[in-house]
Amino acid sequence: MPNEEKNLPVKKLDLKKTQVNEEITEKSDEQAVMNEEVTVKGNRKKAITRILIFLAVVIVILMIYGVYWFKVGKWEQDTEDAYVNGYQNVVTSQLNGRVTQIYIKDTQEVKEGDLLAVIDDTDYKINFEKAEAALAKAVKGYYSLSSNAYQYVDIVSAKESDLRKAQADYARDSSAYKQGLISKEQYDITSHNVEQAKTALAKSRKEQENARVQAISSSIYTHPNVKEAIVNYKEAYINLERTKIYAPISGIIAKKSIYLGQKVASNQELLTIIDPKDIWVDGNLKENQLKSIKIGNEVEIVSDVNQKKYKGYITGVSAGTGNAFSILPAQNATGNWIKIVQRVPVRIDIDKESLKNNGSLPLGSSATITVNTKITGDIAELNKKPEQKTELYKVDENDINHRISQIIEANIGRR
Repeated sequence: MPNEEKNLPVKKLDLKKTQVNEEITEKSDEQAVMNEEVTVKGNRKKAITRILIFLAVVIVILMIYGVYWFKVGKWEQDTEDAYVNGYQNVVTSQLNGRVTQIYIKDTQEVKEGDLLAVIDDTDYKINFEKAEAALAKAVKGYYSLSSNAYQYVDIVSAKESDLRKAQADYARDSSAYKQGLISKEQYDITSHNVEQAKTALAKSRKEQENARVQAISSSIYTHPNVKEAIVNYKEAYINLERTKIYAPISGIIAKKSIYLGQKVASNQELLTIIDPKDIWVDGNLKENQLKSIKIGNEVEIVSDVNQKKYKGYITGVSAGTGNAFSILPAQNATGNWIKIVQRVPVRIDIDKESLKNNGSLPLGSSATITVNTKITGDIAELNKKPEQKTELYKVDENDINHRISQIIEANIGRR
């Protein structure tokens, strides 16, 4: 009992502490609940603020885009389906022969008129010398015509003498035959000799006249034999010159397929020359983009090669879609037909100044084009009919005619 009485105050004190702790815990829980409510309210306000800011940004972006579309975007048509194109000038052999010299390699830059390769000219030199000899022979033959005309004078004179003798023999034998001094057979032979002499004389006189007419009426340059010899001489001269292969334009060597010692044939492709200054872009626009496209529309070209911007102009629209000109066009006359938007190629000529400032582009490289249908440039200069020509394959008429004149002069009056 005494111990229980002693522990009683302690128990009361513990109970009081427990009650106090419970009160503190309750207050802490209440405070935590209050703090949580405040946090939730704060987070909700922040979330609403963020949503409002996001919506405001979206609205501003939509407004900016709307203004851009109204002023710029609705006038633009773009595509990434665009590629650089250009003329591929194929150089071919004009003769058959074996390649003996080569002066170029792939990617090399050449100038118009540069010597690219040489074909063995041995056979062509021989043919040229033969043609020269044939021309000299024809000239000599021409100048023998006048002497032939004089030769026929003697021949005709001899034939006339033969006829007079035959006629005298016939007169004598005719009288003898009437007197019965010669046989009928001998008389017939004499008569036949007269007819033969007349025929021979007529033939000689005709040949004499032909020779005379030919000698006085024909110029040496129009005489058939001489004319044919001149044509053959020119052909041999040209073939000899064509053993040398020159660059028809300035540009960069590509697709070189000629090698030392190679046997090449006439019209065989040897190499290709690309002019880096004469390129354009082929853009494949969707068919539903064409309604606002016009010739002359300004185009912004962004190359995938250097990411630079080039200015260009639409100078042509294809007469058909890419599918229309394919080797195997699609057949849509089937029951399971699905509509596919077709693309139509348009040609975009690159502004020369833009090309000069930004540099050339390789053929086949990709680009992104944006057509401004509101702006139309002056493309009169771009639409001029292209004129491409070279004087490399032209025969030097002055040189060859001078050579022919020298051959004729060297053989005048010679037989």
